[in-house]
Amino acid sequence: MFKNSKTGRKIVAGLTITAMLATLAGCSGGSGNTSEGNSDTSGGDQPVLGAAIYSSGDNFNTYLASSIEKNAAEGYFQCTVEDAQNDQATMNDQVDAMIAKGAKAIALSLVDISGAQTIIQKAQNAGNLPVIFFNKEVTDTGVLASYDNCYQVLSTAGGYGADIQAEQIAEAFKDTSGDITIDKNGDGILQYVMLMGSSDHTATIPRAEAIRSGLEAAGVEYDELECDYGDWDTATAKEKMDAWVSKYGDEIEFVVCANDAMAIGALQSVEAAGFNTDGFESEQYIPIAGIDALPDTLNYIDSGEIYCSVLQDSATQGELVVKVAANLVDGKDPLDGLDGYELEEGTKAIRVPYKAIDRSNTAEAAEGYQG
Repeated sequence: MFKNSKTGRKIVAGLTITAMLATLAGCSGGSGNTSEGNSDTSGGDQPVLGAAIYSSGDNFNTYLASSIEKNAAEGYFQCTVEDAQNDQATMNDQVDAMIAKGAKAIALSLVDISGAQTIIQKAQNAGNLPVIFFNKEVTDTGVLASYDNCYQVLSTAGGYGADIQAEQIAEAFKDTSGDITIDKNGDGILQYVMLMGSSDHTATIPRAEAIRSGLEAAGVEYDELECDYGDWDTATAKEKMDAWVSKYGDEIEFVVCANDAMAIGALQSVEAAGFNTDGFESEQYIPIAGIDALPDTLNYIDSGEIYCSVLQDSATQGELVVKVAANLVDGKDPLDGLDGYELEEGTKAIRVPYKAIDRSNTAEAAEGYQG
């Protein structure tokens, strides 16, 4: 039996959200160059990488920003990661400022993917600067094809990790030998609630659909009690979950969350109602699944308060953003030196795979957040 120990939780990362937000003001180059054309490690002489995320309110974005800054400082670029605060017009202005400061490449997690063409035009007008989109996928292949110097660094497509999440949930539902029994009422039907992302994010609907199709493929009959947008946000998720816990209580057999921030909001809600307070040994327990496998969530998985997550590798994605940018600035193929990765036709995407995370392998997920 898994024993919960809140006071003895493993510390899985030295970085915190607060610390990372403090780094968003920027960084300058350091040593450790592995790119031929950017061998000068004196910060003032290095090329500038202009970068921005759509919102620092999305925890995953802050980890991506931190990884981009860390890797840029390894002898590649001077780097500034801006926060567009969920406003595409603000991001457009930030790009103008990056170009005015002499940026040699632009890397963006767009607020609105329909703004990709505007960004590309700015980069073309500035001398055909390389553009790398990340985190939010630009789905208009015509826009991407219109500019040779534009690429994407993303997680694997399809269910954007929710196909793996569906497998985790189906396996838990079918397992009658584990610490908990998911099918509380013994009716052979999974009763769950689902917190989706924001309505304007390219991964939101695919993740929701992947849960349903994945459960069906696994032969799990289900009853979706509630489904609503949680906007990737902890407070919003808690508010939605408060209403659902009040309405359904112990009838809820799983909480499916499209990211970890919402999983933590769901946990706050169910614990306030008396569930999950002692992990798997809780008198009342509602399993919660997230996506991202961020450090805070790994702690809760270790304690048993959250059941599982799916690693979206922000450390590797940030590294690839920087290395692809460096290759393009040096006039090389975007995949030069990136063994094991391929360029996807149409989307022009280099994709980093997801990985299922539960209490058996949280240390593997934590490695990417160290240092």
